[in-house]
Amino acid sequence: MSYSGIIMSLDLAGNSGVGEGRPGGAPRLYDAHLHREGDEWEDTWGRAIGWIADRLYIEREAVSAGDLRIIVEAPIFVGKAGAKNANSELVTKGLWACITGFARARGVMVRRVHVSTVRAQFLGSGNMPGDAAKREARRICRALGWEPPSLDAADAGALWWYGCHLWAPDLAPRVHPLLLKRRAA
Repeated sequence: MSYSGIIMSLDLAGNSGVGEGRPGGAPRLYDAHLHREGDEWEDTWGRAIGWIADRLYIEREAVSAGDLRIIVEAPIFVGKAGAKNANSELVTKGLWACITGFARARGVMVRRVHVSTVRAQFLGSGNMPGDAAKREARRICRALGWEPPSLDAADAGALWWYGCHLWAPDLAPRVHPLLLKRRAA
């Protein structure tokens, strides 16, 4: 029997993409603005802990029943030189640690997945450049009838789909290019 609980997908960054929903339905895709201009690290991380605490409280019945799982993009510990500054790297890794650690402390299953793994399955290419991959994820989300408000939310949509593919494969929508073209027509 496949999983039928809530899947929460997280593409963590200062502006995090979030997907929430049950397999077989459409996810709610949105942005969680966890970092604000002028924040010290602790402000951002405190906001992140408050955000996940609120989300898990709202879904407390699912949490206590073991019916909420989180799938999160694994942090990259060796980055491309010059691609990001040290401050944004620390913020992102701190967000990842705070949110996933808090969720685990509440008994929520947390699964890390590499972005290349998700992209290989959802986009058909695991090595597509970042901006192009985000735009393609948005295109596929829209073809599935989902409306991500941002490219970060589109990435969360790809992660959410991957969680469905992993835990409830019979309920994950097909993302083969020919099927998506037929749906869009």
